[in-house]
Amino acid sequence: MKRLAAILLLSCFALARVHAEMLGREVEVIAAPGWESVAPLPPGQPLPPYPVLKFVPKDGRNAAVHLSLVPANVPGYEVTDLPSLKGFNLVASRPYLPGPDARPPVTELKVHDGIGVAITSEDPALIGKAPPPGEYKIATTVSLLLGGKTLVHCIVFYDEKDSADFQEAMQLILSAATKAPSPTI
Repeated sequence: MKRLAAILLLSCFALARVHAEMLGREVEVIAAPGWESVAPLPPGQPLPPYPVLKFVPKDGRNAAVHLSLVPANVPGYEVTDLPSLKGFNLVASRPYLPGPDARPPVTELKVHDGIGVAITSEDPALIGKAPPPGEYKIATTVSLLLGGKTLVHCIVFYDEKDSADFQEAMQLILSAATKAPSPTI
């Protein structure tokens, strides 16, 4: 009896640790160990017209991940394949690039049931300095096209290249998956 109780307790604990957050009604995201979902915007700010999530390390490290579910089929700018996803990601990266004509390298990502790209930018004003509270040295903009139709825009904020913060944030982002439709009875 004790063995059964221990197994049930461990099963419940494992299920609680793998809780998926929903980004809209169609995308599930699993927080990396040691990360938690928090309010995506400061109190009093209205929510945008699209679903958003924000995750931060539980231990207070200076890092954050913002995820947004955005339309992939805006008239005149549809995201349907790798070249259009790269174009979307470049436009989404503009606020973090050193200039409007910057063409940073794009990293292609291995994504379950989709395609993904990333662009990393370092804030030149913070190189060699500690970032002020609420600011970050590096921003990596990630765009995912899941199932050929679901566009997820992500921004990872952190302070050290190839850090645990970045690796954990990418684990979280790459957990994004479209939710399987419920079977109809």
